[in-house]
Amino acid sequence: MPPKIVKHIEHLFKKTLNLPFFLLLRKGDPSRIPIDPGGVKSVLFLRPDKLGDMIATIPAMHALKNKYPHIQVEVMASPRNKGMIENDPMIDRIHLYTKNVLKDWPTIMMLRRKRFDIVYDPICHDSTTGLLLTKLIGNKSRQVAARKLTLRRYYDYCRPYQPDGNDHNIDNGLLIFEALGIDPETVDPFLPVYIPDDSRSKADSFYAELPDDSKFLVGVNISAGSSTRSLSVEKYARIINMLAQAHDNFRFIIFCVMEHRSNAERLIEQCRADASMIPRNLSLLDVAAIMNRLDMLISPDTSMVHIARLMKVPVVGLYSGHRRNFLFWRPYRQKHGAVVAKNIQNLYDIEPENVVDEFNKLYNYESIV
Repeated sequence: MPPKIVKHIEHLFKKTLNLPFFLLLRKGDPSRIPIDPGGVKSVLFLRPDKLGDMIATIPAMHALKNKYPHIQVEVMASPRNKGMIENDPMIDRIHLYTKNVLKDWPTIMMLRRKRFDIVYDPICHDSTTGLLLTKLIGNKSRQVAARKLTLRRYYDYCRPYQPDGNDHNIDNGLLIFEALGIDPETVDPFLPVYIPDDSRSKADSFYAELPDDSKFLVGVNISAGSSTRSLSVEKYARIINMLAQAHDNFRFIIFCVMEHRSNAERLIEQCRADASMIPRNLSLLDVAAIMNRLDMLISPDTSMVHIARLMKVPVVGLYSGHRRNFLFWRPYRQKHGAVVAKNIQNLYDIEPENVVDEFNKLYNYESIV
């Protein structure tokens, strides 16, 4: 059975099981909004999902703490994404959601007793998990969400989800400020992930071993969540060789996960360019420290795209033809830099020439501005 149908059946099953619960839920109370920030002592961000979602919400967490240092910022994270904020001094406490009822129930009850002033659900669709956690933890709290469809009526504040909208996931995270009576457009979103000193030291060591640090550094990430979301080694080699032929001052840094190192080695063998691979056994924060010094990045992985953009590194992102997902995860606040396949399932129809053309548009635009 196709994955899309399986997912639809799963959502329908969850809605049916939770129907009695929904009938008993308290509807949201818009009269509790806007919230006076001066009276807010604690906020819980619910981010029990994927890595990219956590990265996209970090600007909202950092902006809130920057603007209101007195607020205790806590996060419910998942095992997959907690590493991005584990050592972040702007986050006061992290709580783990494991999808194991026996482990999670004591955590939920402990958080419920804390009585947060705001419980914020930034999951941008009708998430049963997000709603249940909001209601179970935030019994006395102001209940705020980013974007929902049918479930938005259960929150005190929630912008409607727009299936055909062009909202970006990072901007959606900043919607917590609307609940505080502040225009999110006035909030600086370029607040990147926190990079610890040991990660910066690893980046220093890596770059110290490269000759001639005056070159223009182009990162090429060849790893993504699945093989259908990346290009072949041969296509990446053609991209690098075309760019190297046009720009003799370019140095290429190849990014990949451990299981793709053999592909990266093959890529370097096929390159007629100055190319180096990142070291082995790096954490994502170590990788971010290396990315922080890039002049541009090419990547099919949206987590890498978001990390780079929040550090203001220009990015050429590669996307499948699913338009809503592309708009949601496109390179943040860039005029150029997106290469979108025609196929919604994979990137196979993206050709090297498409990537190089978009790279040159972005390169020339960034040089002008």
